[in-house]
Order: sequence, then C-alpha cells, then structure tokens
Amino acid sequence: MTVYSHSRLSCYEQCPHKYKLQFVDRVETEALESIEAFLGSRVHETLQKLYEDLKFEKKDSLEDLISYLHKIWDDNWDDSIIIVKEEYGPENYLAMAEKYITNYYKRYHPFDQGKTIALEQRISIDLDESGDYQMSGVIDRLSEAKDGYYEIHDYKTSSKLPLNEYIVSDRQLALYMIGVKDGYPDVRDVRLIWHFLAFDKEVDSTRTDAELEQLKKDTIGLIDMVEGDERFVAKPSKICDWCEFKPVCRQWSHLYKIKEKPGNEYLSDSGVKLVNRYAELKSKQKLVNDEIGGELEKLEEAIIRFAEKEKVDCVFGSKNKVKIALSERYSFPSKNSKEREELEQILEKYGKLQEVQQLDTAALGKIIQEKQLDDELLKLLKDYIEIERSKRLYISKISNR
Repeated sequence: MTVYSHSRLSCYEQCPHKYKLQFVDRVETEALESIEAFLGSRVHETLQKLYEDLKFEKKDSLEDLISYLHKIWDDNWDDSIIIVKEEYGPENYLAMAEKYITNYYKRYHPFDQGKTIALEQRISIDLDESGDYQMSGVIDRLSEAKDGYYEIHDYKTSSKLPLNEYIVSDRQLALYMIGVKDGYPDVRDVRLIWHFLAFDKEVDSTRTDAELEQLKKDTIGLIDMVEGDERFVAKPSKICDWCEFKPVCRQWSHLYKIKEKPGNEYLSDSGVKLVNRYAELKSKQKLVNDEIGGELEKLEEAIIRFAEKEKVDCVFGSKNKVKIALSERYSFPSKNSKEREELEQILEKYGKLQEVQQLDTAALGKIIQEKQLDDELLKLLKDYIEIERSKRLYISKISNR
C-alpha cells in the first residue's frame, strides 16, 4: 500500500479532486509557488541554519541570520511566485520573515532550552502491527529537554492563530509522536510544540497512549476512504486561488479556456452565451417574483381577514377556491440545555421517550397534535413547549358538478 503523509491526507480532505490530479493522475503543472509557501520555506531554512551551526558550536548573531535570510530569499526568488493579495509586494513578505526570525531569536537566545537531536528529520510511522498502513513525515526539530523527555518542534508562519481545537486535534505532530516513541527506545514522554512565529507564541500539548491508538484507527479509516474513492469529487473553496491545478480542474478549466480569447471569440463561446442568457432570465425571474411577492402577501392577508369576518374557512372565486387552515408548529428546548434534559426525563418516566425515537421533536409534535398523550402528561409538557400558530392558504380548482 502507498506510504502516506499528513500533507497528502490533508490534500484529500481539502479537495479529493486535487488529490486525484496530483497523486493519482500525476498531472504535470507549472511549478508555481505562493508567496506564503516561499516565505515559510525561507524561514524554516534560516532556523535550520541557526540550530545546525549550534551543533558545531557556532553561535550566529541576529545580524548573521537576517543576512542569511536575505541571501536565500534573493537566490530563490522567481517572478512567477504567486501573490494573491496584490496590495502587498515581496518586500512586505520579506519584512514579515525578518520579524519572525527576530522575535524567535530574542525569545530563545542563547538557545539552551534543550539538546537538539535532529533537524528536518524524516520519520516513519507504523499505524498497524502488520505494517500495511505506513506514513512518513519530516520533523522541523527534535530536541531532548531532559533524559528521555523529547520535544517535537514545528514552525508555523501562518498569519492566523488557530483555536485550541486545532492544537488538541492536530494530526501531524501527533503522528510524529508515534514515530518518535517507536524510533527512540529511551523515550519517557513527548511534548508537542508549535511556534506560531507571526504572533511570537509557543503552544504545547501532548497525547496519551489511548489518544494515539485512536489516532491510528482514525488515520487508517481515512486511508481506506482514499483508497476506496472512485469519484474524487471537487470541493471548491477560497484556497482554490492558491491551487496550481486550476487550469485543468473541472471547476475552473472553462474559465482558463476562454479568458485568453479576444473579445469577439470570448463572447461567441457557446458556454459563455448559454450562461449569459441563463443569468439574464434568472434576473428577470427575480424581478417578477419581487414584483408579485408583495402583492401576493397583501392578498393572503386580505383573504384571511375576509374569512374571519364572514366566519368561513373557504373563500370562493369564479373558478378557484382558497381554503384557510390553521397550522401549529411546536418548539422544544434546544439540545444540551437543562430544559431539554428535564423534558427527556419526563418522557422517559411516562414511557414515551422511545416512542418519539429519543426525542425526535417532529415525532413528538405529531403525537401532541394528534392528542395521543394523556392529559396529565400534556400538562407537564406545557412548560417545555411553545406553540406557534399561523394560517395557511391552499388554492384549488372548483369542481364542476
């Protein structure tokens, strides 16, 4: 079976169609890189140099690192690098990278918080005993804080600070933890450390053995899903702007086909003509709906008032009739509320909870409406139920008899 990585699985979760193009069809595209990815690579390389030099007892100054950052930035820069936020230029992103390195340097200098074991360490992860499900990854920095206590460090250059849910559920470093515990026999415990460089923040977490076992099962389930997928349906989102497969993606390829055409050819494209006409008619339809919607609402109110005045439930025209029916909608306490818990306890006490399928509110509303509950229970339920009454109109032809 394929050896997976966290990034490969994340690609599938973001968009199965992109996964297919990249890993199944292996479609070749221009090697375009986003400015965010470029910045991240240069910052990682600079921090790698810092710790690599320390292994050889060379202590870089902050000026040394900023100078190195500028050099590798210039050496690797390519005008094809994508900058989606056009209001910012490369100089803005370089300044951000300088800030990340500067803040990190000042925070951890003289870098004696632990002993560096490995940098950019490739690690293998076995998800099952038979070795059928395997993963691999690269740890930014692995260090030992004290005997047997290891730390997995990960540098993040994202401009968004994630919520706590991300930290406690992050798959990548937790998978690396499995690999470290299996690969280093002296491990007593492992700490997961994220460095959010844009915010000069360090966040740490760990995982229990039980959590790691569950992660293995969940990851195996995801791999099985990937292996069994036959459709690889696209999931368009904002991150499409950064996708190198847009020109060949079914969601976007038509746009790329027509946008290079001159105006006369563009407008004569059959797809463009069809969509333009469809949009025109939908716009007209909305205008008509808006025009008649207000008048219909006024007529419905007038018919209801007429029926109430005449004490009738059906109003007749020359060919049609309108029936006025009272509609009742039942509202119940929201899930996980104290009132909802009390309501479930009452229903369970009277042996009705199972009848409404563990409080299917639609089923309970139907039972109440059809008066299938005794008066004592209905009285108890009254405090937990809100009844919204409204009148609905039903139009039909008059039968000729």
